[in-house]
Amino acid sequence: EATVAPSGTDAVTEPVETELMSQTLPEDLDYKGENVTILSRDSTFVSDEMWVDDQNGSMVNDAIYKRNEKVMEQLGINIESIKLTGDAYVVSTELRNVASSGETYFDIAANSTYSTITYTSENIFLDLTECEYLDLDAIYWSQGYNESASIGNSQYLATGAIALSLYRLMFITFYNKTLLEAAQYENLYNVVDEGRWTLDYQIQLSKDLYKDADGSGTVSEGDTVGFASSSLSYIDPYWSSCDMPILSKDADNLLVFSLDIEKMSNVVDKLIVLFNESNAWFDTSSGDDGKQTAMSNLFAAGNVGTVTLRLGSVETEQFITMQDEYGIIPMPKYNEEQQNYHTFLHDQFTSIGIPSVLASDEEKVQMLGAVLEAMALESYKTVVPTYYEVALKGRYLEDSDSWRMLDMIYENVKVDAGVLYTKNIESVHQAPRDMVLNGRNTVASMMKKISTRVQKVLLPKLLEDLLALEK
Repeated sequence: EATVAPSGTDAVTEPVETELMSQTLPEDLDYKGENVTILSRDSTFVSDEMWVDDQNGSMVNDAIYKRNEKVMEQLGINIESIKLTGDAYVVSTELRNVASSGETYFDIAANSTYSTITYTSENIFLDLTECEYLDLDAIYWSQGYNESASIGNSQYLATGAIALSLYRLMFITFYNKTLLEAAQYENLYNVVDEGRWTLDYQIQLSKDLYKDADGSGTVSEGDTVGFASSSLSYIDPYWSSCDMPILSKDADNLLVFSLDIEKMSNVVDKLIVLFNESNAWFDTSSGDDGKQTAMSNLFAAGNVGTVTLRLGSVETEQFITMQDEYGIIPMPKYNEEQQNYHTFLHDQFTSIGIPSVLASDEEKVQMLGAVLEAMALESYKTVVPTYYEVALKGRYLEDSDSWRMLDMIYENVKVDAGVLYTKNIESVHQAPRDMVLNGRNTVASMMKKISTRVQKVLLPKLLEDLLALEK
């Protein structure tokens, strides 16, 4: 809970701490100075979520610092942090190395979901359901993630309030309110509320707002465009927003291939039009962060009506200093008949686990479960309110409708097991990327081959390996 100034300025109060208590964590736990080492990444949007060295006056930084101080005092532990630089696989590589060697220099690993969960079947993690102090059913753990990541009676990774990247890496639509109002375009908040914010609407908006500033006849820098986005990961959000599950679960909590190939083909057709035939700006900068910077610069310049970006963009200098007024809305639905808007998480959001080589030290494993539980609960009580209610809503977003949209976006996060385990099933969720980029829909031929192999070979193999981990 927090009190936020209606104007969205910095005139805010500190968030009011909730009295929520853990149902599994005893109040008298004391580990008498035990050290707990957390291994994580030193990269954009995640470098601060597990550990910061000191307070620096930044609200989010200081909230994370205070969270860790409180957890250390509460449990009588010392938290130590190791942050690795490198690509998205730098932590998962270390996890595999320690699993192979049988020795570990860290106790908890926090890493990109995409580049970690795929190795679960190699027995690199402990089953978190065996941690008696860990209450994965609690509100501060992501239930949508639990539903997708758990297999049978086990779960090896978790995420939730403990990881701010869960919030920062939601894909959303930013729109330039100043530009749309000048063009006398209708209020997009109303369009969302009335269920009309769809792919077809986005295509038409992109066409309507385009102005060829230099008369070149093609989209070029300086033109006004109704829609801007990028390649690769920026095409992925439509899996969730258009409600196209790749994998679902059966009654035994086992994965089932459930992709509707006909619907996927229809969505790809619409995306090809949106990206290639609606006078949109299609950026192809290298790397996700490079794309984000390029798209943020383009949007902040004031000649882009709508843009797809990760929510963490609101923390960047481009958005903080942007002259035009902007708002946020969800990614568009498939059609008006689709009941809800759904939110896609960039697959680099953080998942957290305990190395399997610690299995023989039962007392330590239970301590680590207590540490994760305490960190998640305290994050939910203090860090997330600071980021979400104060730093984000109060400082960066300037109107109450954006705050309401933000609530809608987060409440409708959709985690697809087909995206989590994508590398184990021939990266199905990446298939539309080249199709949209090249303007050629090859869903029918490609998915016929892939779906057969996934259902008959890859998915059964994944399930066999994961179920073999259960004791």
